[in-house]
Amino acid sequence: MKQAILFVVGAMLSACTQGGGQGSSETDLQGSCEALVSAETGVQAADVNAVSTESVPTGTITTIEVTGAQAPWLCLADATGVIIGVEYSQEG
Repeated sequence: MKQAILFVVGAMLSACTQGGGQGSSETDLQGSCEALVSAETGVQAADVNAVSTESVPTGTITTIEVTGAQAPWLCLADATGVIIGVEYSQEG
């Protein structure tokens, strides 16, 4: 019984540390997303900027602004932080 209570308390404490502020792992993820979008678009890295990262049930979605693009790019990562793809947010 004590082990179950410790597990629940531990899980609650670890949940408190997730998502608050911009941690180094989020900064690293955004940098990786910027690099991938830069490579995909052929736009130099200085003109590709992550503007937000949102947690979703399957992981995260980072919104990337690219100079000259009419809409942002999206960078999708799984729950472990592995990037699974980038895509342009506007059809066309």
